[in-house]
Amino acid sequence: MEYTKVKYAVSERVATISMDSPANMNAFDEVMLDELCDALAKADADKDVKAVIINSTNTDKFPSPAFSAGGDVKAMYDGMKNNAKDLFVQEFGKSIAKMANVTKAIKQLSKPVVGAVQGACAGAGVGVALACDYVMATETSVFMTAFSKLGLVPDAGGIYLLTRAVGLNKAIELAMDGGQMVFADDAKALGMVTEVIEDDDAFAEAVMKRAKKFTFGPLNSYTYIKKLVWESEFKGFEEYVKKEVEAQMACGASDDFFEGVSAFCEKRRANFA
Repeated sequence: MEYTKVKYAVSERVATISMDSPANMNAFDEVMLDELCDALAKADADKDVKAVIINSTNTDKFPSPAFSAGGDVKAMYDGMKNNAKDLFVQEFGKSIAKMANVTKAIKQLSKPVVGAVQGACAGAGVGVALACDYVMATETSVFMTAFSKLGLVPDAGGIYLLTRAVGLNKAIELAMDGGQMVFADDAKALGMVTEVIEDDDAFAEAVMKRAKKFTFGPLNSYTYIKKLVWESEFKGFEEYVKKEVEAQMACGASDDFFEGVSAFCEKRRANFA
């Protein structure tokens, strides 16, 4: 597959998968989701790869970098205006299912995955980060679930991952208060982040150092640890995702969703009925 919104590189037995759509802050669309799944499969199949980094590219155009803004709300807005509602909701559901495929691929990858979060990590981006085995973030990074602001539920396995990372009550709080920002140090205290790097300039080096440490470890052991984690904590994930897609499609067909997306794109406060 030729990549247009993802960059893939291998160096020193580490595969780096970089989300590369800076014009929309690495928001997810079907192209990026397909490319992410393909890149993850490529890294898993490559016997020379012993660890994986998932990060984002940064450009001078965006002095405040973003890991991912989550779903492409502008594309949703255009889709709502230009398509029949039933068709829009059907296509929306396909994207939600693909989003969950990415988090599932990360959890089931046979090699350690380091998530490298710089800047904003919102919506489905939070799910992608939480799916990684070791999450590193810059001190200026911020996490926000965002979904309820649009009249939606967390996707990319969001509730499933959040409850396991931060506990039930905090997960409900974050899911329902979609505008709540969780900064890196607080995210670490909650269990969303493993390590916070204070110096942004040293971040890439620190991430590679962590990933390379995994490459010198016992891959067979890591593989079985991940399998056992899946068995103990994620075995019900696939059944959960079916319910997640159903819930998100129901929300996507609601007036609240249309109002939430419209308010976001029109830069005004949403007026939910």
